[in-house]
Amino acid sequence: MKRRTTGATLFGLGVLCLLLAGALAWIIVPSQRKVPLDLVPPDVVVASDNAMFAQIQTSPEGSPQLTVQTGPLHTTTGIKPDFEAAADLTGDLEGDTLIWNVYHATDRSDTGEAINRSESRVALDRQSGAAVPWDGQCHNEDPEQSTCTPGNVEFEGQLYLFPFGTQKQTYLYWDSALHEALPMEYQDELEYNGLPTYRFQQQIPQQVISMDPQELAALLGYLTPGSTTGSVTYVATRTLWVEPKTGAIVGYREQQHRELVPAVGSPVVIFDADLSYDEATLAKVGEEAANGRSQLMLLGVWVPLMLAVAGLLLAVLGYLIARRDREPRQTAAQHAAEPETTRAQA
Repeated sequence: MKRRTTGATLFGLGVLCLLLAGALAWIIVPSQRKVPLDLVPPDVVVASDNAMFAQIQTSPEGSPQLTVQTGPLHTTTGIKPDFEAAADLTGDLEGDTLIWNVYHATDRSDTGEAINRSESRVALDRQSGAAVPWDGQCHNEDPEQSTCTPGNVEFEGQLYLFPFGTQKQTYLYWDSALHEALPMEYQDELEYNGLPTYRFQQQIPQQVISMDPQELAALLGYLTPGSTTGSVTYVATRTLWVEPKTGAIVGYREQQHRELVPAVGSPVVIFDADLSYDEATLAKVGEEAANGRSQLMLLGVWVPLMLAVAGLLLAVLGYLIARRDREPRQTAAQHAAEPETTRAQA
Protein backbone atom coordinates (compact mmCIF):
# COMPACT_ATOMS: atom_id res chain seq x y z
CA MET A 1 0.00 0.00 0.00
CA LYS A 2 2.86 2.36 0.83
CA ARG A 3 4.47 1.81 -2.57
CA ARG A 4 1.18 2.45 -4.29
CA THR A 5 0.77 5.78 -2.49
CA THR A 6 4.35 6.78 -3.31
CA GLY A 7 3.89 5.85 -6.94
CA ALA A 8 0.66 7.83 -7.23
CA THR A 9 2.32 10.86 -5.63
CA LEU A 10 5.28 10.75 -7.99
CA PHE A 11 3.00 10.28 -10.98
CA GLY A 12 0.92 13.28 -9.91
CA LEU A 13 4.02 15.44 -9.46
CA GLY A 14 5.17 14.40 -12.94
CA VAL A 15 1.86 15.42 -14.50
CA LEU A 16 1.99 18.74 -12.60
CA CYS A 17 5.50 19.43 -13.95
CA LEU A 18 4.33 18.69 -17.50
CA LEU A 19 1.35 21.03 -17.11
CA LEU A 20 3.55 23.79 -15.70
CA ALA A 21 6.06 23.35 -18.52
CA GLY A 22 3.31 23.74 -21.11
CA ALA A 23 1.83 26.74 -19.30
CA LEU A 24 5.22 28.50 -19.16
CA ALA A 25 6.09 27.81 -22.79
CA TRP A 26 2.71 28.51 -24.39
CA ILE A 27 0.75 30.76 -22.04
CA ILE A 28 2.66 32.57 -19.28
CA VAL A 29 5.86 33.65 -21.09
CA PRO A 30 4.12 34.63 -24.38
CA SER A 31 1.65 36.76 -22.41
CA GLN A 32 4.55 38.55 -20.70
CA ARG A 33 6.42 39.43 -23.91
CA LYS A 34 5.66 43.11 -23.52
CA VAL A 35 7.80 46.15 -22.86
CA PRO A 36 7.55 46.88 -19.11
CA LEU A 37 5.52 49.97 -18.32
CA ASP A 38 8.31 51.24 -16.04
CA LEU A 39 11.09 50.77 -18.62
CA VAL A 40 13.32 53.85 -19.10
CA PRO A 41 15.40 53.23 -22.25
CA PRO A 42 19.00 54.44 -22.25
CA ASP A 43 20.05 57.37 -24.42
CA VAL A 44 21.40 56.31 -27.80
CA VAL A 45 23.93 58.18 -29.92
CA VAL A 46 24.56 57.93 -33.66
CA ALA A 47 27.73 59.65 -34.88
CA SER A 48 29.69 60.47 -38.01
CA ASP A 49 33.36 61.44 -38.04
CA ASN A 50 33.07 63.41 -41.28
CA ALA A 51 29.69 64.93 -42.06
CA MET A 52 28.53 67.88 -44.15
CA PHE A 53 25.76 70.01 -42.69
CA ALA A 54 24.18 73.46 -42.76
CA GLN A 55 24.90 75.46 -39.63
CA ILE A 56 23.68 78.83 -38.38
CA GLN A 57 26.52 80.89 -36.93
CA THR A 58 27.01 84.46 -35.85
CA SER A 59 29.09 86.67 -38.16
CA PRO A 60 31.78 89.03 -36.81
CA GLU A 61 29.24 91.83 -37.19
CA GLY A 62 26.84 89.97 -34.90
CA SER A 63 24.28 88.94 -37.50
CA PRO A 64 23.23 85.32 -38.08
CA GLN A 65 24.54 83.55 -41.15
CA LEU A 66 23.96 80.10 -42.58
CA THR A 67 26.89 78.19 -44.05
CA VAL A 68 27.68 74.62 -45.00
CA GLN A 69 30.27 73.10 -42.68
CA THR A 70 32.23 69.85 -42.58
CA GLY A 71 33.12 68.08 -39.35
CA PRO A 72 32.20 65.39 -36.82
CA LEU A 73 28.55 65.18 -35.90
CA HIS A 74 26.44 63.21 -33.43
CA THR A 75 22.75 62.92 -32.63
CA THR A 76 21.53 61.93 -29.16
CA THR A 77 18.07 60.42 -28.72
CA GLY A 78 16.63 60.49 -25.21
CA ILE A 79 13.34 58.90 -24.14
CA LYS A 80 11.29 59.92 -21.12
CA PRO A 81 8.24 57.67 -20.55
CA ASP A 82 5.04 59.40 -19.47
CA PHE A 83 3.69 56.87 -16.96
CA GLU A 84 0.71 58.99 -15.93
CA ALA A 85 -0.52 59.49 -19.51
CA ALA A 86 -0.16 55.75 -20.19
CA ALA A 87 -2.14 54.92 -17.04
CA ASP A 88 -4.96 57.26 -18.11
CA LEU A 89 -5.49 55.53 -21.49
CA THR A 90 -8.80 53.76 -22.03
CA GLY A 91 -10.34 51.38 -24.53
CA ASP A 92 -8.05 49.31 -26.75
CA LEU A 93 -4.98 51.28 -25.60
CA GLU A 94 -5.45 50.62 -21.89
CA GLY A 95 -2.65 48.56 -20.37
CA ASP A 96 -1.04 47.73 -23.73
CA THR A 97 0.40 51.11 -24.70
CA LEU A 98 3.50 53.14 -23.87
CA ILE A 99 3.58 56.93 -24.06
CA TRP A 100 7.10 58.19 -24.77
CA ASN A 101 8.42 61.73 -24.94
CA VAL A 102 11.38 61.60 -27.32
CA TYR A 103 14.08 64.23 -27.68
CA HIS A 104 16.65 64.50 -30.48
CA ALA A 105 19.71 66.73 -30.21
CA THR A 106 22.20 67.03 -33.07
CA ASP A 107 25.53 68.71 -32.23
CA ARG A 108 29.00 69.16 -33.59
CA SER A 109 31.27 66.68 -31.84
CA ASP A 110 34.35 68.93 -32.03
CA THR A 111 32.91 72.21 -30.75
CA GLY A 112 29.69 71.12 -29.03
CA GLU A 113 27.68 73.66 -31.04
CA ALA A 114 24.00 72.86 -31.47
CA ILE A 115 22.89 72.05 -35.01
CA ASN A 116 19.33 70.87 -34.61
CA ARG A 117 16.73 70.11 -31.95
CA SER A 118 13.42 68.23 -32.16
CA GLU A 119 10.92 66.51 -29.91
CA SER A 120 8.12 64.00 -30.36
CA ARG A 121 5.37 62.43 -28.34
CA VAL A 122 4.36 58.96 -29.47
CA ALA A 123 2.19 56.02 -28.40
CA LEU A 124 3.67 52.54 -28.91
CA ASP A 125 2.19 49.08 -28.61
CA ARG A 126 3.96 47.20 -25.80
CA GLN A 127 4.20 43.93 -27.73
CA SER A 128 4.74 44.91 -31.38
CA GLY A 129 6.70 48.11 -30.67
CA ALA A 130 4.78 49.84 -33.49
CA ALA A 131 3.12 53.24 -33.23
CA VAL A 132 -0.61 53.17 -32.54
CA PRO A 133 -3.22 55.86 -33.29
CA TRP A 134 -3.49 58.36 -30.44
CA ASP A 135 -4.70 61.95 -30.49
CA GLY A 136 -1.82 63.14 -28.29
CA GLN A 137 1.04 62.29 -30.66
CA CYS A 138 3.02 65.21 -32.02
CA HIS A 139 6.34 66.36 -33.50
CA ASN A 140 8.16 69.68 -33.26
CA GLU A 141 11.35 70.94 -34.93
CA ASP A 142 10.80 74.66 -34.29
CA PRO A 143 13.17 75.88 -31.54
CA GLU A 144 10.93 78.90 -30.97
CA GLN A 145 7.94 76.67 -30.16
CA SER A 146 8.11 75.46 -26.56
CA THR A 147 6.00 72.32 -27.05
CA CYS A 148 4.72 70.30 -29.96
CA THR A 149 1.07 70.53 -30.94
CA PRO A 150 -0.97 67.36 -30.24
CA GLY A 151 -2.30 65.76 -33.42
CA ASN A 152 0.09 67.47 -35.87
CA VAL A 153 1.53 64.11 -36.98
CA GLU A 154 0.29 60.53 -37.37
CA PHE A 155 3.10 58.16 -36.47
CA GLU A 156 2.92 54.61 -37.81
CA GLY A 157 5.15 51.58 -38.17
CA GLN A 158 8.26 50.81 -36.12
CA LEU A 159 10.22 53.70 -34.61
CA TYR A 160 12.42 52.59 -31.71
CA LEU A 161 11.48 48.94 -31.21
CA PHE A 162 10.70 45.83 -33.23
CA PRO A 163 8.23 43.15 -32.08
CA PHE A 164 9.05 40.46 -29.55
CA GLY A 165 9.72 37.47 -31.79
CA THR A 166 10.70 39.58 -34.81
CA GLN A 167 10.05 37.70 -38.07
CA LYS A 168 12.03 37.47 -41.31
CA GLN A 169 9.68 39.78 -43.16
CA THR A 170 9.23 43.36 -44.31
CA TYR A 171 8.14 45.90 -41.69
CA LEU A 172 7.06 49.52 -42.04
CA TYR A 173 9.61 51.89 -40.48
CA TRP A 174 9.03 55.58 -39.80
CA ASP A 175 10.99 58.15 -41.81
CA SER A 176 11.15 61.50 -40.00
CA ALA A 177 12.08 63.48 -43.14
CA LEU A 178 9.09 62.29 -45.17
CA HIS A 179 6.76 61.90 -42.16
CA GLU A 180 5.57 58.49 -43.29
CA ALA A 181 6.36 54.82 -42.73
CA LEU A 182 8.14 53.03 -45.57
CA PRO A 183 9.15 49.37 -46.09
CA MET A 184 12.10 48.05 -44.10
CA GLU A 185 13.05 44.76 -45.77
CA TYR A 186 14.60 41.69 -44.16
CA GLN A 187 18.04 40.95 -45.62
CA ASP A 188 19.77 38.11 -43.76
CA GLU A 189 20.59 36.53 -40.41
CA LEU A 190 24.01 37.08 -38.85
CA GLU A 191 25.85 37.73 -35.61
CA TYR A 192 26.29 41.40 -34.77
CA ASN A 193 27.34 43.16 -31.58
CA GLY A 194 27.87 39.73 -30.01
CA LEU A 195 24.27 38.61 -30.61
CA PRO A 196 22.32 36.66 -33.24
CA THR A 197 20.45 39.27 -35.28
CA TYR A 198 18.24 39.84 -38.30
CA ARG A 199 19.51 42.55 -40.64
CA PHE A 200 16.91 44.88 -42.16
CA GLN A 201 17.40 47.63 -44.72
CA GLN A 202 15.29 50.57 -45.88
CA GLN A 203 16.23 52.28 -49.14
CA ILE A 204 14.60 55.62 -49.92
CA PRO A 205 15.11 56.82 -53.50
CA GLN A 206 15.84 60.46 -54.18
CA GLN A 207 12.75 62.62 -53.89
CA VAL A 208 11.62 66.13 -52.98
CA ILE A 209 10.68 66.59 -49.33
CA SER A 210 8.06 68.95 -47.98
CA MET A 211 9.46 71.98 -46.15
CA ASP A 212 8.15 75.00 -44.32
CA PRO A 213 8.08 77.87 -46.87
CA GLN A 214 9.91 80.25 -44.54
CA GLU A 215 12.65 77.72 -43.82
CA LEU A 216 13.07 77.00 -47.54
CA ALA A 217 13.21 80.72 -48.31
CA ALA A 218 15.92 81.17 -45.66
CA LEU A 219 18.02 78.36 -47.15
CA LEU A 220 17.72 79.87 -50.62
CA GLY A 221 18.52 83.35 -49.39
CA TYR A 222 21.69 82.28 -47.55
CA LEU A 223 23.05 79.58 -49.83
CA THR A 224 21.83 80.49 -53.34
CA PRO A 225 21.53 84.28 -53.50
CA GLY A 226 19.47 85.43 -56.45
CA SER A 227 17.17 82.40 -56.45
CA THR A 228 13.80 82.76 -54.75
CA THR A 229 12.33 79.34 -55.57
CA GLY A 230 13.62 75.84 -55.29
CA SER A 231 13.28 72.56 -53.42
CA VAL A 232 15.19 70.15 -51.20
CA THR A 233 15.87 66.61 -52.37
CA TYR A 234 16.46 63.71 -50.03
CA VAL A 235 17.86 60.19 -50.36
CA ALA A 236 18.66 57.73 -47.55
CA THR A 237 19.56 54.15 -46.71
CA ARG A 238 19.01 52.72 -43.23
CA THR A 239 20.38 49.41 -41.99
CA LEU A 240 19.21 47.91 -38.71
CA TRP A 241 20.43 44.85 -36.82
CA VAL A 242 17.60 43.49 -34.63
CA GLU A 243 17.87 40.87 -31.89
CA PRO A 244 14.75 38.83 -32.79
CA LYS A 245 13.74 37.49 -29.35
CA THR A 246 13.41 40.95 -27.77
CA GLY A 247 13.02 43.15 -30.86
CA ALA A 248 15.87 45.36 -29.65
CA ILE A 249 17.76 47.36 -32.29
CA VAL A 250 21.36 46.48 -31.41
CA GLY A 251 22.95 48.05 -34.48
CA TYR A 252 22.03 51.10 -36.57
CA ARG A 253 23.45 52.80 -39.64
CA GLU A 254 21.96 55.68 -41.62
CA GLN A 255 23.39 57.12 -44.83
CA GLN A 256 21.57 60.35 -45.65
CA HIS A 257 22.05 63.01 -48.32
CA ARG A 258 20.12 66.26 -48.86
CA GLU A 259 20.56 68.95 -51.50
CA LEU A 260 19.10 72.40 -51.93
CA VAL A 261 18.08 72.65 -55.58
CA PRO A 262 17.41 76.28 -56.63
CA ALA A 263 15.41 77.15 -59.72
CA VAL A 264 18.47 79.06 -60.90
CA GLY A 265 22.00 77.91 -60.22
CA SER A 266 23.72 74.73 -59.06
CA PRO A 267 22.48 72.45 -56.26
CA VAL A 268 24.08 72.85 -52.83
CA VAL A 269 24.63 69.91 -50.48
CA ILE A 270 23.10 70.85 -47.13
CA PHE A 271 23.49 67.48 -45.39
CA ASP A 272 25.58 64.40 -46.05
CA ALA A 273 26.46 61.91 -43.33
CA ASP A 274 27.06 58.25 -42.62
CA LEU A 275 25.77 57.83 -39.06
CA SER A 276 25.96 54.75 -36.81
CA TYR A 277 25.81 53.85 -33.11
CA ASP A 278 28.87 54.99 -31.16
CA GLU A 279 30.80 52.51 -29.00
CA ALA A 280 29.03 53.44 -25.76
CA THR A 281 25.62 52.93 -27.34
CA LEU A 282 26.64 49.60 -28.85
CA ALA A 283 27.70 48.40 -25.40
CA LYS A 284 24.52 49.60 -23.65
CA VAL A 285 21.96 48.28 -26.13
CA GLY A 286 23.91 45.04 -26.55
CA GLU A 287 23.95 44.38 -22.81
CA GLU A 288 20.23 45.10 -22.41
CA ALA A 289 19.31 42.91 -25.38
CA ALA A 290 21.53 40.07 -24.12
CA ASN A 291 19.90 40.20 -20.67
CA GLY A 292 16.41 40.26 -22.14
CA ARG A 293 17.20 37.41 -24.52
CA SER A 294 18.67 35.29 -21.70
CA GLN A 295 15.58 35.82 -19.53
CA LEU A 296 13.19 34.90 -22.35
CA MET A 297 15.24 31.82 -23.26
CA LEU A 298 15.43 30.74 -19.61
CA LEU A 299 11.72 31.08 -18.83
CA GLY A 300 10.40 30.25 -22.29
CA VAL A 301 12.72 27.36 -23.28
CA TRP A 302 15.11 25.99 -20.68
CA VAL A 303 12.87 25.97 -17.60
CA PRO A 304 9.93 24.38 -19.51
CA LEU A 305 12.31 21.82 -21.03
CA MET A 306 13.72 20.88 -17.61
CA LEU A 307 10.22 20.68 -16.14
CA ALA A 308 9.07 18.49 -19.03
CA VAL A 309 12.01 16.11 -18.61
CA ALA A 310 11.53 15.98 -14.83
CA GLY A 311 7.79 15.47 -15.29
CA LEU A 312 8.27 12.55 -17.66
CA LEU A 313 10.79 10.89 -15.34
CA LEU A 314 8.58 11.33 -12.27
CA ALA A 315 5.48 10.07 -14.10
CA VAL A 316 7.27 6.97 -15.43
CA LEU A 317 8.90 6.26 -12.06
CA GLY A 318 5.59 6.66 -10.24
CA TYR A 319 3.86 4.34 -12.68
CA LEU A 320 6.54 1.65 -12.30
CA ILE A 321 6.47 1.81 -8.49
CA ALA A 322 2.68 1.58 -8.39
CA ARG A 323 2.75 -1.30 -10.88
CA ARG A 324 5.28 -3.23 -8.79
CA ASP A 325 2.99 -2.83 -5.80
CA ARG A 326 0.03 -4.32 -7.71
CA GLU A 327 1.85 -7.31 -9.22
CA PRO A 328 2.50 -9.22 -5.95
CA ARG A 329 -1.13 -8.73 -4.92
CA GLN A 330 -2.40 -10.03 -8.24
CA THR A 331 -0.05 -13.06 -8.06
CA ALA A 332 -1.10 -13.82 -4.50
CA ALA A 333 -4.75 -13.62 -5.44
CA GLN A 334 -4.24 -16.02 -8.34
CA HIS A 335 -2.50 -18.59 -6.10
CA ALA A 336 -5.26 -18.35 -3.52
CA ALA A 337 -7.92 -19.00 -6.12
CA GLU A 338 -6.31 -22.23 -7.40
CA PRO A 339 -7.80 -25.42 -5.70
CA GLU A 340 -5.43 -27.75 -3.90
CA THR A 341 -5.06 -31.08 -5.65
CA THR A 342 -4.78 -34.26 -3.60
CA ARG A 343 -3.33 -37.46 -4.75
CA ALA A 344 -5.71 -40.36 -4.99
CA GLN A 345 -5.01 -43.09 -2.44
CA ALA A 346 -4.27 -46.41 -4.00
